[in-house]
Amino acid sequence: MIEPATTPSIKRRLACLPYEGLILLALLLISTFPFAGMKGAALSGSMHAVLQIYLSAVTGAYFLIFWLRSGQTLAMKTWRIKVCSRDNKPLAFKRALIKLVISALFYGPACVGLVLFFFPARIHPAMTAWLFLPLVATILWARFDVDRQFLHDRLAGTRIVDAKT
Repeated sequence: MIEPATTPSIKRRLACLPYEGLILLALLLISTFPFAGMKGAALSGSMHAVLQIYLSAVTGAYFLIFWLRSGQTLAMKTWRIKVCSRDNKPLAFKRALIKLVISALFYGPACVGLVLFFFPARIHPAMTAWLFLPLVATILWARFDVDRQFLHDRLAGTRIVDAKT
């Protein structure tokens, strides 16, 4: 068992999420500038798919670069938390990529649900609530986990720890 005192509180880790979201929103807005001159062409057809893949790559690159360089994204630096392997070593590329993919499976649907909540489509609000289940599952897992780690971190073989200041 790894010393639980080095694990930040669940509240602190959850408080980091909105800040991370704001940073990502700014990054993605700036990243769409190359598509801005297309006058709506990127809103449908093959260019829309290209835009979605491009934005996914920008998001993935943001996390991978910061996790591999220092174990902390900009928001994580502010909240003084970092990600590392289970044995407290810096993440290797393979482990960081696994964490990125598994995290996307837990946080991605909640992000879609959030967008649908604020910009309702033809989907009933009760249906969008189902999109938050993976996020709720990982938070509940942390509540009962021995080391207070989220489910996606446990599955990826990573852990969130207090960063040394």
